Amino acid sequence: MSKEESNSQPQVFVVTRDKRRTSDKNFTNESDAKQEAQYWINICKLHDPSSKVSIVKTDKPRKIR
Repeated sequence: MSKEESNSQPQVFVVTRDKRRTSDKNFTNESDAKQEAQYWINICKLHDPSSKVSIVKTDKPRKIR
């Protein structure tokens, strides 16, 4: 097994706001991530409409801070 294979993690979805994580949660399916993103979109509409909420699909979730 190569070093890359041993460090490889499964693909997960991470919800971000302005390119930063909204929480430590990693979602294994996109529908759960969409539900979490919608929660943050609703909050941002009220308090910070210029914020951008997005879902990032990655196999290196720890790199997203």
